[in-house]
Amino acid sequence: MARRLILIEGLPGSGKSTTAKMVSEILIGQGKQVQLFREGNLDHPADYEGVAFYHAEDFKALLTTYDDYREILESNAIAYHQGVLIPYRKMKEQRGIELPDQVVGDI
Repeated sequence: MARRLILIEGLPGSGKSTTAKMVSEILIGQGKQVQLFREGNLDHPADYEGVAFYHAEDFKALLTTYDDYREILESNAIAYHQGVLIPYRKMKEQRGIELPDQVVGDI
């Protein structure tokens, strides 16, 4: 299956969201599988600002430093290559997980 990425950019109020919705509806009408991601969507696959990567040893050190939050951090960590991804922004904003600012800042 060939994957395609369509980006729609423009000035505020120029119709980006309307155009993106229209394009996705046209593609769906053609039988294509479509995923529409708007800016600020916490499920966006390229949301690098809200996700931190830790090598395995560094993640262990983080867990040791913040042992009170070990269960939360481990249950939300996503295995990736030789370490883990921690979607800290999504944890705080979407799931309502309480993490002190110091923990988030260190992550």
